[in-house]
Amino acid sequence: MAAELVHAADEQAAIAFAAGCLITAIRERVADVDTRFGAGMWVIAVASALIAIFRLICAARGVEVIQGAPDGMREALVQLGATPATTASYKAARPVVVSCFFALGMTQLATAWFLSRGEIRPFLIAWSIALLIAGVAVAIQLSIFWSIDGLPSEFHGLLLQAATVPTMLAWYHNRQGRFQRRQ
Repeated sequence: MAAELVHAADEQAAIAFAAGCLITAIRERVADVDTRFGAGMWVIAVASALIAIFRLICAARGVEVIQGAPDGMREALVQLGATPATTASYKAARPVVVSCFFALGMTQLATAWFLSRGEIRPFLIAWSIALLIAGVAVAIQLSIFWSIDGLPSEFHGLLLQAATVPTMLAWYHNRQGRFQRRQ
């Protein structure tokens, strides 16, 4: 490119030539399946890391509640007319739920780490553990709050996220394989 710029008629022609080179480089890079696959894995890894941080913040908030901070979920239970037995079950399960949030946040960080490094097997192991933890958390919540309508839930998105991340990864992986077979 430096050799061609010497032959440019003026500065505007040189800038136009450089811009054309940049646009062509970007187009070629975006067309490269390995770049797209890597970028897709990084997007999924960053999203997983952000969700993991959210889970860890929820776990920290849960620890504060266990230590005596105001509990919005308990207040929602009382406002929605939960029985004293339901409220007691919630209070008894709270440490387990907080532990699930902490464990889920840590395993989601692990999935993000492994995915960002392209280590698919450890990612799948960590994801399987995260799915198991999410399943336990949802089962605990449903066993306590099954009949209370309108109660906010932190867990409904857990199983959705647990299924979405590997589905996206499988889609990207499958797409990369089809593209490579065509070439």
